[in-house]
Amino acid sequence: MCRILLSVGGRPSSFFKSFIEISKRDRTMGWSHGSGWGALWASREGFGVYKSLRPIWESFVEPPVGYSLYLLHSRLASVGRVAFENTHPIVYGRYAIAHNGTLDKERFLAELERRGVEVGDVAGETDSEVLLKAIVKMGADEDAVKEIAEAARQFIDPEEPLLNFAFIDGGGKAYFYTYRESEHPHYVPVYAELGDVFLIASEPLGGGAEWKTLKNGELLTLTY
Repeated sequence: MCRILLSVGGRPSSFFKSFIEISKRDRTMGWSHGSGWGALWASREGFGVYKSLRPIWESFVEPPVGYSLYLLHSRLASVGRVAFENTHPIVYGRYAIAHNGTLDKERFLAELERRGVEVGDVAGETDSEVLLKAIVKMGADEDAVKEIAEAARQFIDPEEPLLNFAFIDGGGKAYFYTYRESEHPHYVPVYAELGDVFLIASEPLGGGAEWKTLKNGELLTLTY
């Protein structure tokens, strides 16, 4: 399991502290997400990425100002060792993913092969990288995200029955997908709107925002 924060429309500086707190000890299960962390910041002119193998509460570096999209991810490793290539956001060309949940990687790969989707070489060991490359191979648009997500959700871990992820297209689009087989608060992402800023998080972050739950099976498409 992991924690995610996606902000479209501005830099969510007032929520960084709360995100670090839920990474150290989330409020839904009391788990610690200390297997490294990463941040991505993007505009239509380009993007940057920072990753650390240390827990976010020991090594946080604020992302730079001046970008319209920010994506933070703190990892609790399930598939793949603690390594930079397994730390999210995982980047492939102009695309990136941050994923929460666990897939049966080998069965998912077999299903992709059955559908004629060839993901090619995988640099890391994670199911998340397979998910990312499959979406890109299918066209990296809303239809591709939906089709691959619906294929992937057949292979979620029954012990942690969810598939939540943010898929970023460096051309100015961001997608967030959620599917879960339980409405336990640990599995249910939330969103908030603060003026022109749209936020999605793995759990409510406070900060004066009115957090609402995302509907199960929902795919949000955002422009930045």
